[in-house]
Amino acid sequence: MKRLFTLFTLIIAIALLVACATPTVAPTTAPKPAEPTKAPAPKQVTITFYQRGYTAGGTDVTSVTTDKAIEIFQKNNPNIKINLVGIPWTTEGDTKLEAALAAKTDINLFRVTSVNLPRYAKQGVLSEITPFLTDDDKNDFYPSGFQVATIDGKVWAWPLWVTAISTFANTDIFKERGVDLPTMAKPWTWDQFVDACKKLTYKKADGTQVYGFQSSSAWGAVEYYPLMYIDGGRILSEDGKKFVQNQPNGISALQKIADLALVHKCTPPDFGTVDQVGARAQFKERKTIAMLMSTPGFMPDLENNKFPVAAIPPPTGTTGKLVTNGAFGLYTVVKVDDQDKLKAAHEFAKYLTGSQVAKDITGWQQAPGLRRSNTGYATSPNREVIAKLVEFGVYEAPVATPAELGNNYGAALQAIILGKKTAKQAMDDIAPDYQKELDALNK
Repeated sequence: MKRLFTLFTLIIAIALLVACATPTVAPTTAPKPAEPTKAPAPKQVTITFYQRGYTAGGTDVTSVTTDKAIEIFQKNNPNIKINLVGIPWTTEGDTKLEAALAAKTDINLFRVTSVNLPRYAKQGVLSEITPFLTDDDKNDFYPSGFQVATIDGKVWAWPLWVTAISTFANTDIFKERGVDLPTMAKPWTWDQFVDACKKLTYKKADGTQVYGFQSSSAWGAVEYYPLMYIDGGRILSEDGKKFVQNQPNGISALQKIADLALVHKCTPPDFGTVDQVGARAQFKERKTIAMLMSTPGFMPDLENNKFPVAAIPPPTGTTGKLVTNGAFGLYTVVKVDDQDKLKAAHEFAKYLTGSQVAKDITGWQQAPGLRRSNTGYATSPNREVIAKLVEFGVYEAPVATPAELGNNYGAALQAIILGKKTAKQAMDDIAPDYQKELDALNK
């Protein structure tokens, strides 16, 4: 019995030793949350911007607004630095730009003309903008916004604005002759326009002769282009591969323009030869023109001189549709291997051509923008009319035709207006050479 007690005591002792040796499990605690991962800081990038018409320290509109645009963009995008190079709208500027593009260094963004855009695109110099367009961007642009920037189905430039051509009416003359102004909601038909031109062509009591209609119509200064499209015709097919202005809907519109002088006698004697300066002087200074078809650039001059002017839409033709036309301002990005520079250049181009820059900088919009959201130009009732016309733009596909061909085309238009040839004769005469050049370009 004593032995059993001793054995039992030994077992208890061993159990106690084991229990004491077993570590105590600490209460479970929640792990500390992981520190949030910080997004890497944007890479610092410098891009070089060639701006036409810019002068360092200049007080002109282009220089002042460009400086302000860069200041604001860099503040909102601190990782992007803009190196600005100003070049003039002259041969000297062309030379500097071509040299930079040839070197393929230190140029990322520049103003491009619609004449040169096809050449640069085909040379592989440019970066297509489509990958950098959001769905909002695509919906914001008017459908016509990319017409002159599209080559071979790809968009190669960011549209800044268009010099949407409208008609400027001398409201004093309209009142004197009892002619009501047309509106965007109720534009004139062609026949109504002709009737108004006849009523507005008269001789004042002091013997001054007033004419109903005028436009710049010398070579290279043709501002009646919207009238060429009112019957549905075009100079070239929409893809830019065929000369089509010798077709009936092109011929009819051209003949209508000529008949203003040849049949209706409501244009001044120099219609068909007058340049832009001369036409504007007749309208503004001599006040001998009731209606002048012109670009938006003339409106500030008239407004500053408190001229009695109203912007009115061009008349409609057989299509019954409003039409405008004009020259585009375009920014394009140079194709580079550095994707950070490429993205930064497109972001800056998007800002320069968007609606925000127009809100940021007074005076930025020297012509109507091509985005629905960009209302920066429409600061007065007259400018509202011009801006609304943008929606009805018809523009030619960009084609880099030789200068000689352009001169021949201008001479053909002039021959029609001066009555030397009918519209059909003039267009048929130049059609073979025009088509030959287009065929060569599209091989």
